[in-house]
Parts: sequence; C-alpha cells; structure tokens
Amino acid sequence: MNQKRLADMDLLVVSHGYKHFVKSQVDVLAEYVNSVTVCVRYNWFADVASRLPIDAGAGFGKDAKIARKNVPDNVDVIEVPLAYLPVDLHRDHLLGQQHARKVRKKLEEHPVSFDLIHCHITWTSGYVGARLKQELDIPYVLTVHANRNWFEQQLESDNDRLKTAWEDADRLIRVNRSDRSKLEAYNDDVVYVPNGYDTDTFERISTAVARERLGIDQEPPVVFALGTLKPRKGFQHLMRAMTRVHESKPNARLVIGGQGGMRGELETLAAELGIEDRTSLLGYLEPDVLNDWMNATDVFVLPSYSESFGVVQLEAMACGTPVVATENGGSEEVVTSDEYGLLVEGPEAHDELAGAIETALDREWDEDAIESYANEYTWETVCEQIADLYVDVLDEHRSAPVAPTP
Repeated sequence: MNQKRLADMDLLVVSHGYKHFVKSQVDVLAEYVNSVTVCVRYNWFADVASRLPIDAGAGFGKDAKIARKNVPDNVDVIEVPLAYLPVDLHRDHLLGQQHARKVRKKLEEHPVSFDLIHCHITWTSGYVGARLKQELDIPYVLTVHANRNWFEQQLESDNDRLKTAWEDADRLIRVNRSDRSKLEAYNDDVVYVPNGYDTDTFERISTAVARERLGIDQEPPVVFALGTLKPRKGFQHLMRAMTRVHESKPNARLVIGGQGGMRGELETLAAELGIEDRTSLLGYLEPDVLNDWMNATDVFVLPSYSESFGVVQLEAMACGTPVVATENGGSEEVVTSDEYGLLVEGPEAHDELAGAIETALDREWDEDAIESYANEYTWETVCEQIADLYVDVLDEHRSAPVAPTP
C-alpha cells in the first residue's frame, strides 16, 4: 500500500503516557506523517503527593508519564492534567468526561486541523477519541491495551461509556489474537496488531561482554526477570521456584529489574527462603544497562498471572535469549515455539516453573533463530501495519456518503 499518502496527515494521539510502547510507536509513525500531537493525561494529585511522605500517586504523575528526551521534531506533546484519587471510584464513570473536557480545552489552543485520531487504552482515552470523532468529524482508531484480567473486567463493566469507545471506533486494534472475537460483539472492524520492541534499545551482544560490563561473574547461571514489582507479575512465585532450581544448580543467580510497592515484601521473602545471597532486586534500569542484563542472562522469565501481549519477552529474544513464561493471556502469542522458549501452566505451578527454568539453562539454544523471530516484531515492522490501517481508514472516511442536511 502507498503509505506516502500519509505524508500530509496530521495525527492526534490520545494516551495515558508518552513513554515506553506509546512513545516507541509514535516516534516511528512520525516518519510517515506531517505531524503528531500527543495528548497525555496525568494525575496532578500524584505530583502533589510526590512532595509528601506518601506513596499514593507513584507512577501517575507528569514525570512518570512523559519522556522528555529524543522527541522527534514533528511530535508535539500536550500535557493534560486530571484530578482524581488513585482509588477513587469516580474513575469508573466520571473521569472520562473530565478527560474529554480537558483535551478539548487544550486543543482549542492548538492550531492544527487533524485528519485522524489514534487512542491508546480504552478508558479513558478511547472514550475521548469517540467524543472527538463526532465533534471533529474525523475517523478514530483505538488500540486496546489491557492485560487479561483487566480486559475481562472491562467486558463485565456496567460503564456504557467504555463500551461506546469500542463501538464508535473506525478500527479496534487488539494486541493479541485471542481477544478479537470478544471485541467483535461491539465492533465489526477489529484487527490484530501486536506490540513491538525498540531496536534502538535492544541489540544482541555476547554474554561474556555483557557480564563484563555489568561486573558479574562469567560462570554462574543467571535467571533474569523484569517488570513492575506487584503481585500480578508473579515474582514471589519465581522466588519459590528458584529454591527448587538451586537443588540442582546451587549457584544459579536470580536477578529482578523493576520498581514497585512489593520490593520490601520480596526482599523479606528472599531472606525467608534462604536465597537472599543469590537474589538481586535492581530497581529501575537505564536502557543501556537493561540491554546488558538481557544479554548477560541465560534465560529470561516472565512468571505473570495476566498479560495482554508481553513485549518484554521480545526484548529478551532480540538479544538471542530464550524465555520461560506462564500461560497468562499474552505469552502464548509470543512464545509460539519451543525453539524460542518454554511455557508453563501458571506462576503457582512452582515445580513446573522450576523444571522449565532448569531445562532452559541446560539446553543449547539457537540464538540466531531466537533473534530472527524477534525481528518480526520490531516497531518499524509493526508500524508498517498501522500505517496501512491509517490509509484504509482515511480512504473509507473520504468515500463515505455525506449525510443530507435537515
């Protein structure tokens, strides 16, 4: 398809952040279009709370939501402050109206006439997109990002405005195949487009070089995991599985990267299990350090209860690293062959999880094949699909019959 037809397009993105997967996608799509305006919602209460001795707003403030570095020249980020308590029930129904109102007010001051809206996350960004579609008479695309449990909660929700976001989209994008049929009950135009990984951050280097950079021993087996330190990610079960791994590989080291409220609990658990001397909780990792750990490890483990896709697995595979993951709604669509990794039933199956880790540590993996598979999911490749989708949606909108004036 001739994606050069997008060269004059001005794209509006409504999202809950301009970091990580949204930024990576937007920055690649910016190469196809004239301009991208990204309206990012954040919780101003979280910024206030960050100055107080409380942790209620961690992760919801401006700095946590918006990346300031390496922004393409044709990408403009607009900050959209919302006011809500993180546990406020009004988020379920009233926050969408507040979000829509604030975005409209911001756009009144922004001298761009948009051709298409792309929203990320159904509630509340998708609802904003549905409202703007009607007001601006331009097409609207929604990517549904939600882990399996969150998505099931949305399906069962009594929030009609949330369902409106699905129904009014000109395309609904789901990042896994298994949920498409569930969304087709609300919209006839549901497509699968996976997440991608950032080739600027993740590249394959030798394990020896990576370990030398990190200053760690070359010999001991390393098991690496990454994610927000919360119960859903299953790190507590990975620690228990490692006690079984240590029966056959007593010097195996567990390394976990990421921040979160569970850190103290995990540190206590490691001490209770007697593995604190072989377990490291690293906190936040800068991109270059993260790439080194992805290459330094012998196996990457995602012991999660629930995912939508699990792009972190692709980031490991891009470094030629095999993956052990649980069946969590997303990993099944990434670990599609035992050439790339192993799947286990769930995080609480400690013996099965330990057995898969031991198998992965003992196997001679084809690192070239693993890296080659991951390269099918670069953001450059994924954004070609999204650009094609934009062309289709714009063509449909331009050819749609004009409603007669009453």
